[in-house]
Amino acid sequence: MVQRRPAQPRNFSSDPDRPSFLEELYRGRFRWDLVHPFAEQDPADREAGDRAVADLAAFLRDHVDPAAVEASGRLPESLYPLLRSRGYLSLQLDPSLGGLGLSHFNVFRVVQAAASHCFPVALVMGIENSVGTPAFWPVVPDGPLKDLLQRHQKLGGLSGTADTEPEGAANQHRATTAVPVDGGNAYVLDGHKVFVGHAPLGTLFSVTATVRENGITTNQVFFVEADSPGFSRGQWHEFSGIRGFPNGWITLDKVRVPASHQLLEEGNGQARLTPAVSRLVTRGRLHMIVAPSLAVAKLCCRWSREFINRRVVDGRPLGEYEEIRRRLADSLAETFAVESVARAALLNEDQDLGRNTAFEQNLAKNIASVLAGRVADRTLSLTAAEGYETAASKKRRGAPALPVEQAVRDVRNMRISGGVDFMIDYWLAGRNILSYYYPEPEDPEAPGAPDASLLDADLTDRNRAHLAAVVEETHRFGLTCRELAGRHPDRSELAARQRVLVLLSQISGELFTMAVVLARASGMNRAAAPAAEDGQHLADLYCEAARHRLAGHLRELRDADGDDRADYAGQSTGWLSAAGPHPLSEDLV
Repeated sequence: MVQRRPAQPRNFSSDPDRPSFLEELYRGRFRWDLVHPFAEQDPADREAGDRAVADLAAFLRDHVDPAAVEASGRLPESLYPLLRSRGYLSLQLDPSLGGLGLSHFNVFRVVQAAASHCFPVALVMGIENSVGTPAFWPVVPDGPLKDLLQRHQKLGGLSGTADTEPEGAANQHRATTAVPVDGGNAYVLDGHKVFVGHAPLGTLFSVTATVRENGITTNQVFFVEADSPGFSRGQWHEFSGIRGFPNGWITLDKVRVPASHQLLEEGNGQARLTPAVSRLVTRGRLHMIVAPSLAVAKLCCRWSREFINRRVVDGRPLGEYEEIRRRLADSLAETFAVESVARAALLNEDQDLGRNTAFEQNLAKNIASVLAGRVADRTLSLTAAEGYETAASKKRRGAPALPVEQAVRDVRNMRISGGVDFMIDYWLAGRNILSYYYPEPEDPEAPGAPDASLLDADLTDRNRAHLAAVVEETHRFGLTCRELAGRHPDRSELAARQRVLVLLSQISGELFTMAVVLARASGMNRAAAPAAEDGQHLADLYCEAARHRLAGHLRELRDADGDDRADYAGQSTGWLSAAGPHPLSEDLV
């Protein structure tokens, strides 16, 4: 079947010259050739990553006591310069610039290793390597801004991004303003930012601000030095998890910033991120969010195994009970899925296979954080009171001091960081999926589904059946989107049905993850990998559960377009008021 692509990109993530499996899925097209054969890490690159991971593990064992960090709520102050001096805050920069020169996937592996030892350390490394000075410096064009970034890179301070405000992060424009002065040679920034990574310690921040010029209002990014007059920082934020991670608020009171420190597209003069910078931010979520999520999921699988191997109920080992085995199997399968998604999103880019992975990297954040959260919650239930008990309390009574409840608190942040999960689903559907059906579908007729029996795949019979289901449901997904667009010719009308868009994103996420898991299992089988049989079993387990979730999403989608739940929720409900005032607030509802 001939695959037609538009001459011009339909959205900011699209690249007409580089196909994407997920982009094709959004159109209702199943492109097995874009995920199979499944990309594998180059042996030499894998060895480089192995060395970096081993070196970091030894370093963290010597310099970071994770229990002490959890108890004190602070990382050792001596740690930050040590991380910088060893290149852990510049993982991809060339060694001549103080970095380690690692590939995208090896950066992911190193941050994952850090999270396995101490979650806050991984967040520090993730931010600095994803949206900090070392990440921006190579992709910013030569000029005053690059000189600024280079100077701060040499000084070795922490950096970060200041975007979220007390009013929230979902507003179209920021309350923080940047007013041009001196004929546009500088800007004066005023505003308040919260939940800023590295705010208590950082020396340079990229700040999002609203600019109104020539009757046009835009959001623009400025790099602001922390020692600028009018720049101040407040107390550390305290969260239920990620204790020790330096996060806080900053205030800008008439902070003057040279216009040359504004992040602009080269040669354009407009407030747009360059493609390279946009890719950096998109990819950064894998290092900041997906890598720590995978670390927690793998730890929880290990802790679950340890727990069921040492516990006995009524004379039977806990692991002999059917429900226990099912729960561990589900956790193993979901962890396999997170790792498969990360590999697909990063290895294709590392190996420059001519594929656009922006769509996959955008969606990976939600897939990983939600699945890892399920694994952690399942582990807490499995370990019961012992899991809910803090590691410090268990240590005092001589029990294995596994920080299960801490892992639940830490990984829960991943569904919030970088955008709340359901809002990410809504944005991805509105900005990406709908773009292929408005102002009209790309093709006069919907493409047919390929014959799954003809696809090249080394899979068990059960997994071949899963593959056939993914092919069919991908085709049905495109038809459903067409039908929705036909029923709502005004795009804004459908966009207002937020639950519909969230479901569309979740359906596409399930289909994408199933395809990637099956492609990886097929690749393992074809390569006769030692764990090939495990790959087939894990793919089967994941797809079986995913198809049940998918069926539920599809049932809900059929009803969601006419659902009046939102209208009901906005009405005054008598049973709430009849219960009497809340003891802490009379204005709770």
